[in-house]
Amino acid sequence: MFKETYYPEKVEFEASVSLESNNLPDPYCYHFLNGKLFSPVTRTFVEDEITRKDAIEEAEYRAFKAIESWFTKNREGTAVWISPGSSAKDDYDASKIIFSEIIYSPPSGKRLRNRSVRFDWNEQDCLSFAEKIGFTKGNLRDTPIFLGPEVGVADILEPYASNIAQLIRDEQDFAFKEKLKSAIANGLSAPMGQFRLSCSRRGPAFALMCSDSLNLSEGYFDCPRCGRPIPSGRGTTTCPHCGAKKEDYGKSCD
Repeated sequence: MFKETYYPEKVEFEASVSLESNNLPDPYCYHFLNGKLFSPVTRTFVEDEITRKDAIEEAEYRAFKAIESWFTKNREGTAVWISPGSSAKDDYDASKIIFSEIIYSPPSGKRLRNRSVRFDWNEQDCLSFAEKIGFTKGNLRDTPIFLGPEVGVADILEPYASNIAQLIRDEQDFAFKEKLKSAIANGLSAPMGQFRLSCSRRGPAFALMCSDSLNLSEGYFDCPRCGRPIPSGRGTTTCPHCGAKKEDYGKSCD
C-alpha cells in the first residue's frame, strides 16, 4: 500500500492542477472520522465544505451523501461518479470521473482512496461509458455507480485509457504525485500542461470532491493569521478556520 504524505494546501493545489492540466490522474485519500469522510489536507469534514445554493448543488450533495453512506456500510467496493463536461461557461468545462475505492491502511484504518481523471468526452461519451459499467437510469452527475470489488479501477479504464490504467495498476500515479509535491515544496514549479481544467471553482459537491486540494482558486486568499484559505469577494469578514476577524488580520496565532 502506498503511503501518502500531506503537504500545505498550496503545494497540494499546485500538484493537482499540474496533474490535471497534463491529463494525468490525481490520486488522494479521505479518512473516516466520527462516521463521516474527512480530508486530511484541509482538516475538515468534506460535507462541511459543500455548498447547496440551488437544485443542481442539492442533487450533487445527495450524490456525495450516497457515496459517504455506501462507504460507511461496506467493507470493500468501488464507486464511480461521472461529471460530463459542457461547452457552456459553467463549473464543468471538461468531463471528469472520480473513482473511489474502500481501502484499509494502518494507522489510519478505513479510508476512501480517490482518483480523479479528466476526459475529452462529450455527454454521450460519458453516458456510453456509464452504461457499460452498470448505469441504468438517472442523471450522471447526480447518480454515483456502485460496483463490487471484483473489478478494479485499472480494469474499468483499460479499454478507454490504457496508459492511465497502467499507472493506476502499478500505483505509479501515487508515486508520481508524491515526487511532484516534494519538488514543489522544495521550491520548484510544477509543469503545467495544455489541457483545460474540469472544475472551475470550489463549492458544489463534485467540484469539491474532484480533488483533495483544489480549493485555492482565484476566489480564495490565505488568512494572514492562520494561513488557511478564505473565500474572497463574498463579503467574508471572519476566517472560517481560526475565527480571526478582518480587523485581526496581521496578528499571529497563539
